[in-house]
Amino acid sequence: MKSNQQLTPQGTSRRRLLTGWMDRSKRQPEPLTLPAVARPPQAVPEPLFSALCDGCGACVNHCPYGLLHVDQGKAALNIDFTECDVCRKCTSACQTGALREQMPCDTLLRPQISLSCLGRQDSCRMCTINCPQQALAFGISAAGDRQLQCDSERCNGCGLCKLSCFHGHISLSPLGEKSLPEQA
Repeated sequence: MKSNQQLTPQGTSRRRLLTGWMDRSKRQPEPLTLPAVARPPQAVPEPLFSALCDGCGACVNHCPYGLLHVDQGKAALNIDFTECDVCRKCTSACQTGALREQMPCDTLLRPQISLSCLGRQDSCRMCTINCPQQALAFGISAAGDRQLQCDSERCNGCGLCKLSCFHGHISLSPLGEKSLPEQA
């Protein structure tokens, strides 16, 4: 019995050690997932936006172009028929703090070009001509073919490039996640 009592504390200690490792691995932060829908230009980072936006629709009612709608109880941006000119009317209408003046005017949507783009053959440049931020340019890739290049620092995700492509070769995809601006 005495030898059994001596083993119990060691067995418990090993069990606690293994349980501690298992618990820590379960507590690892989940990878950041991008929202399934685009958010208005001055939206706060997604976790905070999800907590603050109550789906009241004030921003939707103030968007002069009808680009905003409520999707799953949260404000969402849909650029299919006109671009977002970042007029900031949605931000001024937001009473919950999900849209803030301090946030950069960026939807975080960036152009993705299909392989059948006519600009790759040097016969179309409508997206680069119409980009108000001058964030798009065609360049030669390492493989020697023409590629649309987007300067993410200049691009604000307005969507005019997508709408300028008469052939539908440009789609918009989320770039990443916003962060709160640093306080001065």
